[in-house]
Amino acid sequence: MMDNAPAPVHDPGPDSAQVPESYFWPLVALILVILPQVLVPARMREGPVLIVPVLEGVVALVLLGVAARPGPVPRAARPLILWLFAVLVLANTSAAARLVIVVLRTPAAGEHPATVTQLLIGAALVLATNVVTFGLLYWQLDGGGPSGRLQHPAPFPDFQFPQTSTEGLAPPGWRPRFADHLYVAYTNIVAFSPTDTLPLSHRVKGLMAIQSMISLAVLVVVISRVINILPS
Repeated sequence: MMDNAPAPVHDPGPDSAQVPESYFWPLVALILVILPQVLVPARMREGPVLIVPVLEGVVALVLLGVAARPGPVPRAARPLILWLFAVLVLANTSAAARLVIVVLRTPAAGEHPATVTQLLIGAALVLATNVVTFGLLYWQLDGGGPSGRLQHPAPFPDFQFPQTSTEGLAPPGWRPRFADHLYVAYTNIVAFSPTDTLPLSHRVKGLMAIQSMISLAVLVVVISRVINILPS
């Protein structure tokens, strides 16, 4: 008689394990938009004011402290993180409003108007920060945040990604990560509308509308002004 050989045990590997999402890449994205605001000389850009990168730096330090704790980020920290991300959005919105006002107002006597370089760099800083801050907010809101999507998935998500609606596009149990929400924020300011990912809840529809209006105002006003400044 032949001995029955034990069936091979399939090792699912680390990719299929339910591993909590790291805060490393969100922190990297936030730092990458803070650095130009600090390093680019003020004479080369029009805004944002110093308080904006200061607030962003404080939020980055708090996130670093939360992420540095051993184990998964506690769900009790989520309200604080949401408030911090909301502060980031408000700070960048104020920077966008200031940029629009600077472009539209008539310079005072003896005051030099902003140059093309200053306007373009200022607009690029505002729009890059717009993408990252709203991406962070979407990441924390959608389905209860990164920890909630893993441990206690909400019955109804805030976004419908193609991987969750069509079989075969992603492994079973796929969940969106920060890069997915960052891409949603990016396409929202480029296309001014959802592309492959649909907003489902009222709150993210409202946030996406606000994000589009901010970017549209900056682009229309700054580009119009730049066209007027450039020699014909």
